[in-house]
Amino acid sequence: MTEAVATATPAPGRAPEDTVRPALRPRTVVALFAGLSLLFGTVFALMVPSAWGPDEHTHFKRAYQVSQGGFAPQRLPDDGPYPVYGGAVPATAQEFMAEHAGAPRSKERNSDPLYVATEERARALAAPLAGEHVLTSFSNTAAYSPVPYLPAALGARIATAAELDVGTAWTLMRMLQVLAYTGVAAVGLWALRGTRFLWVGFCVALLPTALYQSAVISADSVTNAVVLTFTALVLRATVLDRSGAPLTRTELGIVLASAIALPLMKPTYVILSLLLLAVPLRKYPLPRRRDGRPAAASLVLTGCLLLTLLGFAGWMSLAAGTTEAMGALRGPEERHTVRPDDQLAFVLSEPVAVLGIAARTILTADWDYAAGFVGQMGYGPGRTIDGPFVGAVCWLVAVGAAFFHGPRGVASRRVAAWFAGVLLLNVAAIFGTLYLSFAPVESGIVNGVQGRYFVPLALLLLGALVPLVHARFPATPAGLRRVDTTILVLVPLSAVLAVAGYATVVHITGHYALP
Repeated sequence: MTEAVATATPAPGRAPEDTVRPALRPRTVVALFAGLSLLFGTVFALMVPSAWGPDEHTHFKRAYQVSQGGFAPQRLPDDGPYPVYGGAVPATAQEFMAEHAGAPRSKERNSDPLYVATEERARALAAPLAGEHVLTSFSNTAAYSPVPYLPAALGARIATAAELDVGTAWTLMRMLQVLAYTGVAAVGLWALRGTRFLWVGFCVALLPTALYQSAVISADSVTNAVVLTFTALVLRATVLDRSGAPLTRTELGIVLASAIALPLMKPTYVILSLLLLAVPLRKYPLPRRRDGRPAAASLVLTGCLLLTLLGFAGWMSLAAGTTEAMGALRGPEERHTVRPDDQLAFVLSEPVAVLGIAARTILTADWDYAAGFVGQMGYGPGRTIDGPFVGAVCWLVAVGAAFFHGPRGVASRRVAAWFAGVLLLNVAAIFGTLYLSFAPVESGIVNGVQGRYFVPLALLLLGALVPLVHARFPATPAGLRRVDTTILVLVPLSAVLAVAGYATVVHITGHYALP
């Protein structure tokens, strides 16, 4: 299982990977990831009560709509001033979600478990998924493209054909998402073979929040995996490139396909496609002209970016009306306060005030974002459920050890600055989208942003730091083996603690202690 380890000690100023082979083969590291991802994804899929993931009931509805061929958003008949989007779902599933979706908003005794199994819930889950359909609204998820829902939609299709009950269908849809996340993310990790940055990708792919998101029905599971794989391949061809060898044709196909899929995962991720501009054309495994110019590579890159922009523009045109419907998420009393057109006019006319709003949001909510990034697992009464602090520390120590015992950057600071600019622009797009579509007009803070939204950007952040942070810890072969062992202990431990924390809050005791 292990490769021969060189006996030479790294020379001063040289990165560990220059003289030392990894203690584990890359395929072993990827296999370990796959096993851990499937294990913890399955645990979460079975342990999280059905419809208790973040907005999981509306994601279920959208996935079911996709399974029936409903790709574009469907506007429902309404008599009010605001549009409503949704579609048809089985009446049995709608009855279950209407009564049992989401964690309780309040509890009589705070020391009681959040989840208590009842006969009514069991009967609702045992009802067949097939049968009469009813129209229901899900304006927030109607805005998503069908692409990230394909695994869950396949599960819904199989469940309908096999006449499974609601509970079994829900579990099947979750498990197919776990499989999809694991498979796609494994491709991204394999792209990092040959460099110790593979361990950084290992840590990011097993982030407790990512494991939880892979196990509940949502658009985030496949999105996280696709962005990780795209980012890994871009980093492999730029800041981690030591050999100068081009990408394989398979890798080129994957990175281009991922770029085209980005705006169909979430529209804000179209910005990440700009990372392709940092990849040297010599990395494309395509023939050159006689004068040495990479004409074929230039055409392929241009075509890819055009398809990406067309995909973005096409989906935005289809889903444009859903923005006007997002105010429904704030309830009937505040629905009228969300007016995207008026909000956009305010943003354009008061840029200084908008900068103040951005600063106020970060300064008052950054701890919430940090906690949600490492271990956010659904909702409890009045707040999110976050994993244990000890588990977060375990993960942070592991990813720090992987980064500081990893490769030195070979790209110029100009490339690193480009990566940083794309990253910051994407973060700004996340805040801007929520401010325009969810916050009341001229609100003094950006509402709705959660730490889990930044999980897909983690690998890009660490990759952009590689050529900028020169501090590395050269180590002997034995020292690097100890680092690898530390990572292999702490990363699963952080997941175990996340599972234990969720089980304690939801199934054993309450979210808050008694006063």
